[in-house]
Amino acid sequence: MTIVIIEDEVHTAWDIQNCIKALRPEYQILAVLDSIESSVEWFLSNPHPQLVISDIQLGDGLAFEIYQKIELTCPVIFCTAYDEYAIRAFQNNGIDYILKPISERLFESSLQKLDSIAQLIAPKYDREMMEQLLKNFRSDPRKYKTSFLIHFRNQLIPVATENILLFKVNHDTTEIFVRDGRKFQLFKPLDAIETQVDPRRFYRANRQTLLAFEAIYRIEHYDDRKLLVRLDGVASEPIIVSKAKSTSFLAWVENR
Repeated sequence: MTIVIIEDEVHTAWDIQNCIKALRPEYQILAVLDSIESSVEWFLSNPHPQLVISDIQLGDGLAFEIYQKIELTCPVIFCTAYDEYAIRAFQNNGIDYILKPISERLFESSLQKLDSIAQLIAPKYDREMMEQLLKNFRSDPRKYKTSFLIHFRNQLIPVATENILLFKVNHDTTEIFVRDGRKFQLFKPLDAIETQVDPRRFYRANRQTLLAFEAIYRIEHYDDRKLLVRLDGVASEPIIVSKAKSTSFLAWVENR
């Protein structure tokens, strides 16, 4: 089976590729794409694969916009961090999903489902369904966490999400940097936190950091087409954005 992956988070794209290599080593990954623009260009220039594994929220918009512009001839498995409303929409229309963070168990279940469906029916492109899904996502945005409860010196301290400028992994914990200069420890993985905060305000710059827009002081060009993000109001080192993510990061900064 030939596969195209559409995912702008480098670490998630790696996880998907590793799952495929572990579970279906005979499968061939034709391309890993990170934006609506690059995906549309690829599909218009290449034969379609037998399967697409697609994120929903990309740096330059929602992935449904890709499928409005091309008539896809293969099934799609969505990787999503969205709520139950969106998941029911996929199920009712026969599109499978993998809920982030990616795991081999979820991936195996999805691939098995795909194998069983493929023997019964051929995939059909449904432009009306894609347009309705896109409308639903735009008109009914999900609710995100408004606060995190922090354990601090035998106390529980609520920290409003709007006051958080940076989540940063430090060994086995995640540090929270707050507007007033305080720093707390949150015993929750960054992958889980990423699914709970608004992607219009927070960006996963790399494996270690989840950055709020308000924390950005200046963006500089760095070695080998990377970006160096200097922070304001955060007692932390500058953040490096990889070459692979630099385009989507700048698009996020401009188009929030």
